[in-house]
Amino acid sequence: MSLSIQVVLVNPPSNCVNDDRVEPPLGLLYLASTLREIGYKNVSVCDLSGSLSELEIREGMENVPNADIYGITCFCTNYTYAKEIITRIKAKNKCAYVVLGGPNPSGVPEFTYNDSGADAVIVGEGEDVFKDCINSFVNESRLVGILNGLGRRDIDSYAFPARDLVDHTTYSRKLMGNQVISLISSRGCKHHRVHCNSVVMGGGNKTVRYRSTVNIIEEIRTLRESHKYFKFNDDHFTGNPNLEELLTRMKDLDIVFRVFARLEDLNEKNALLLKEAGCVHVSVGLESLYPPNLRIIGKTSQVGHEGNVRIAKTYGLVVRSSFMVGLPFDTDEIIEQSFTKATQLGIDEFAVYPMIPYPGTAIEKFPEKFGYTLIHTDFADYVQMGRDGKTCFALKHKYFGAQDVERWLKVATQILKSGGVHHMSESEVAG
Repeated sequence: MSLSIQVVLVNPPSNCVNDDRVEPPLGLLYLASTLREIGYKNVSVCDLSGSLSELEIREGMENVPNADIYGITCFCTNYTYAKEIITRIKAKNKCAYVVLGGPNPSGVPEFTYNDSGADAVIVGEGEDVFKDCINSFVNESRLVGILNGLGRRDIDSYAFPARDLVDHTTYSRKLMGNQVISLISSRGCKHHRVHCNSVVMGGGNKTVRYRSTVNIIEEIRTLRESHKYFKFNDDHFTGNPNLEELLTRMKDLDIVFRVFARLEDLNEKNALLLKEAGCVHVSVGLESLYPPNLRIIGKTSQVGHEGNVRIAKTYGLVVRSSFMVGLPFDTDEIIEQSFTKATQLGIDEFAVYPMIPYPGTAIEKFPEKFGYTLIHTDFADYVQMGRDGKTCFALKHKYFGAQDVERWLKVATQILKSGGVHHMSESEVAG
């Protein structure tokens, strides 16, 4: 064995949404650049997203290239396809070494390892532990089982994603009608919300790490000649302790971008800095406007900052908010009051989802602690906004049932639309 081994990184399809080819699989591109950095050059990405039918999906899975080693990523909604891809790979080449990672394996590693047929399952960040897997294959020792990837403390040390391995024009993500390049400025999230799988991907590492301003600016500069429109995929971009320095430096790049923020960060100073740097769209997860619900899910810090929506709008930022229904203190009255209040905040765009118990989250692990019972355990159906608007009502609460949550979703949507707020699918800015 040598550095000439063939490595194929696979992004399985997802047939539960109208469009699963929104942006390239950034995690796989980081894996590829890490392997290239240590001398493995024969690395490719097989992105099976974008199939329009089950027939196309089957054909795509059948045509996964031959290789010595496969690295496959998956969410809960496309785990079944990932499992089938592994079965097909092993049928063709029983000696192939298959490593599976991503949100779903990180959330339920024991199940995934015992069920998927993969030789190894990675929990958390995968670059360095996948590198160890490759080296073990070359040395004929083969790491197997559940492997923990804790990630580097200095994330500037990661090579920039190998973006040349995909055709960016084949992805649908747009900003102001233009092709978008996605990137991250941090890893991890310090806000350990009970419903969010960000901490799941940390593989137990709950420390958020930020790239330096110099490193972020350098990556954007490498892309700037051919790209002007960007999307930061960080859960909490505005939590960067060097946010002012970063945004001040970004002003010279002449770019347009969108971010995810927390409501409490959108003060006068930050809103101005964002706008001057080229930000045009901010997404915030308000989730609920009822304080007891926010306390349960770990978002009490946003209480009292609702006026920040108006501040952001004053500086020309389009504000999108996500909400959830089916939270522990929801009632008909609370839903009516909360969403009527939401229409008065000045939000431009919205999305409303039911509470979903994603694998590995506190809601999924300890539902009874929050008054819930899981009534739908097939996590392949756990999609917030699926094909033709389909979603999943997987929980019932001791005070309400799944039918109540389904009704509240319709009520909330109608209140917001009647109040002049546009659904995110109707956005004229951020697709």
